[in-house]
Amino acid sequence: MAQTAQKNIRFTSEQWKRVEKEADKRDVSPNRLVVELTMKGLERSEWPRTEAEIHLLRSAMFTAQAIIRDMEKAGREEEMEEISRNISQVAPELPGRSA
Repeated sequence: MAQTAQKNIRFTSEQWKRVEKEADKRDVSPNRLVVELTMKGLERSEWPRTEAEIHLLRSAMFTAQAIIRDMEKAGREEEMEEISRNISQVAPELPGRSA
């Protein structure tokens, strides 16, 4: 068994009740659930993680650039602005990045 460290984390009563309820659904202790979800969150924050994700991202960017060029040539700037606004609502800028 891995060596563990004891740390104190503060929760509101409502937050802890929610953690306990979810832990009960998953048949784990509330403390175990907090640790597992924290570790999953940290792992997900390192995107892209694989060569496949990088390849997919590059392909999507290439396709978007080609579509933008075609729309510009066709004089469809208003549509491009509308699409850009819709994308911004669904996928806002990453923290620390500006347009």
